[in-house]
Amino acid sequence: MPGTFSDSWKLTKTAFGLIRQDKALLVFPFIAGLAILGVLAVFILGALFVSPIGFFGGGSPDYQVLIVLMFLAVYFLCSFISIYATAALVGAATMKLNGQQPTASDGWRVARGKIGKLLVWSLITATVGLVIQAVSRRLGGIGGLLVAGAAGASWSVLTYFVIPVLIFENERAWASMKRSGQIFVTTFGRSIVSNIVVGLIIGAGIFAAFILGIVGIVYAFGGHSALGVVLVGAAVAVGTIFLLIGSAAEGILRAALYRYATTGKIDPDLLPNAYQTSMPAAAPVPGAPLP
Repeated sequence: MPGTFSDSWKLTKTAFGLIRQDKALLVFPFIAGLAILGVLAVFILGALFVSPIGFFGGGSPDYQVLIVLMFLAVYFLCSFISIYATAALVGAATMKLNGQQPTASDGWRVARGKIGKLLVWSLITATVGLVIQAVSRRLGGIGGLLVAGAAGASWSVLTYFVIPVLIFENERAWASMKRSGQIFVTTFGRSIVSNIVVGLIIGAGIFAAFILGIVGIVYAFGGHSALGVVLVGAAVAVGTIFLLIGSAAEGILRAALYRYATTGKIDPDLLPNAYQTSMPAAAPVPGAPLP
């Protein structure tokens, strides 16, 4: 048990350490967030367009069907964007852990090389998510919430390592789920503890931003509007930064845990400074085992 906590803390420090060393790792969750917001904006505008009270005061009599189809398309697209960006982040983070100096384009190249499998996995993930929500609504009440929570947590645990498996191992989407479950079992303690630590750190930052926002609102309605606006803006900025760092840290931690499970390594392979600037970035070979 002491070894589990020690290793978990090392893995957590590694995740945040890589972000501190290379801010480019924040690009992946940032672009994913912008893309998802863009997709949602298009969906809302499209829903208004086809609804009876839309921009043109009319619309198709079957607009509810169109709305459902649009929602399913948006749900799948958002799932794919998230998975694709996570795959790029895991690819870049693994290269960093292995002592290479990747650029953001190297991470995107890793994800692009497995785009077919990622598309299939996105469809599976989106479908399972919809089924869980449908069952939860059918049951209703606290029972539905409990079932949704338990099913969602179980699915998250079972599929935690699917993305690195899809990237680095020659497995199909369904087979990757079995492999992911096996890896999670072997890293159970370290995976749970390190994710809890990361969650607590990010949660504390977001909570601090929330409190700052509340103080800003109080000042704004208390006659200090300028100060209130500044504090609310600062709260939004701090919260956004912590969300980005949390998303990046979670992806890096997933890469680090997968690397630990397949190689037994925890600490990054740090190269001498003389080589860090001269060594060209290289993406992992698809399907090849990790070094």
